[in-house]
Amino acid sequence: MDYMFSLWMQPRAKSYSSVPNPVENSIEKHMKGTIMEMETGRVINFPGAQHVSSQRASRPARNSDGIKYYTEQQIKLLRRTVRDQAALDLSKYQVTAVREWMAIDLLTCTGLRVSEAANIRCSDVRANYGESALFVRDGKGSKSRTVQIPDSLKRHLKQFIVWKTSRGEPTGADDHLFQGQRGPWSCQAIQFLVKKHLKALGLYENEKSVHALRHSYAVEFYRQEKDLRGLQKQLGHASIQTTQIYADVTVQDIQKQIRGLWG
Repeated sequence: MDYMFSLWMQPRAKSYSSVPNPVENSIEKHMKGTIMEMETGRVINFPGAQHVSSQRASRPARNSDGIKYYTEQQIKLLRRTVRDQAALDLSKYQVTAVREWMAIDLLTCTGLRVSEAANIRCSDVRANYGESALFVRDGKGSKSRTVQIPDSLKRHLKQFIVWKTSRGEPTGADDHLFQGQRGPWSCQAIQFLVKKHLKALGLYENEKSVHALRHSYAVEFYRQEKDLRGLQKQLGHASIQTTQIYADVTVQDIQKQIRGLWG
């Protein structure tokens, strides 16, 4: 089954050209620059990692409500690892990791459900006239919403679509953002790639580990913004009570408070 998913996410053969194209080369260079920008890009308001250990990470954390999430450093490590692999693969004209980079960037910067990410169309990126948003269609309960995104993610999404177009991939209004050789990525395909990277970093425990990326976004959003209603809108929760679980204090918050008790 894993082999089938890896095949599914291979680029289209017709996208390759044996004749160098100056325009395509320029786009490839720009795309590599965009990928390398990921470390200094912001996950909500995560500052760029100055020094992130390349060693295997510890297990996910939990807040006082038992919600599993990844710490700021674990998210940075995941993003940096995927970024470096994508840049390396792009240099070798192997582009599967580029799509994986975009998927991880999207999930960590928005808190989308995997099913919602799989359903994103190219026209859902709202990046014109000062907009920095993503239209999420048919979310949980078949409800659609608009999610605000950081400017860094907007740039990455725009360049990713330009790159896809240069490769001859469909980027029309109704074409999926994530497509492979056999068509749009399924929810299972995205879960597989996230699981693969989490396992490589020692962060994977069970099937809920993938959904923990969404929890991580929510925990960090509330920690920084203290805006429960805003978080509710971003996550697409029908009830504020569902969002409330992310407002609980985290171990990191307690440690910070203790360190500052006596100056």
